[in-house]
Amino acid sequence: MIRILICDDSVLFASQLKDAVEASMKKRDLKVKIHEFHCAEEIGSEILSSCDIAFLDIDFKGKDYNGIDIARKLRDLHNDAVVVFITNYIEYAPAGYEVQAFRYILKNEMPQKLESSVDQIVARLQTERSNIKIQSNGEIIGVPIQDIFFIESMGHTLIIHMMPEGQIPSKKYTCYSTLSKMEANLKDRGFLRVHKSYILNMRHIKTLNCNKACLMDGTQLSVGSKNYSECKKQYLLWRGQQ
Repeated sequence: MIRILICDDSVLFASQLKDAVEASMKKRDLKVKIHEFHCAEEIGSEILSSCDIAFLDIDFKGKDYNGIDIARKLRDLHNDAVVVFITNYIEYAPAGYEVQAFRYILKNEMPQKLESSVDQIVARLQTERSNIKIQSNGEIIGVPIQDIFFIESMGHTLIIHMMPEGQIPSKKYTCYSTLSKMEANLKDRGFLRVHKSYILNMRHIKTLNCNKACLMDGTQLSVGSKNYSECKKQYLLWRGQQ
């Protein structure tokens, strides 16, 4: 599942873009979930932290907020989503370097440029997204690393909690292993062991303090007091704040 954010203050253009993106992805047999917004302030942290692609207008008429600000929030949440600015104003292009914009598409060129841009975006996502292989319920399956929310240990069984989809309860996989083996398998891939029973995907941590971690959906998990200083250090290093 590819999660896509579209934000443009023109309701008509946003709807046209959504239809075009859906059609383009369908031709490639890719499942998508698209969140469409017309006001930047309406976009919650859960959407921002989980999207894979963001199509953003830059200039919102009469607003203090613009597409560059949305992209900054994405990066502040350590989301490495592919950012595409669709705009009438190419002079904003230099500001895009700050937020690692992937493409600029002028609105009047969108019908001609979208297909080739989607090809390049999909190629990048396929390169960046990777799976871990687990044996669950007697079959080997690939679990997308980016979509793992957290991993919980119960004896010799691991429960892999996947990222929730709105009001739909999160999917879970169980496998026979230890948290130490899983920790080694996920080394240098954006995961943090905060407790003897939990490994968290740092992409989805909202706050981390001395006794609990709060995830983007409000889930709260215990943090081992003995390991807190090292956990905090690793988390800040990963976010590039230290």
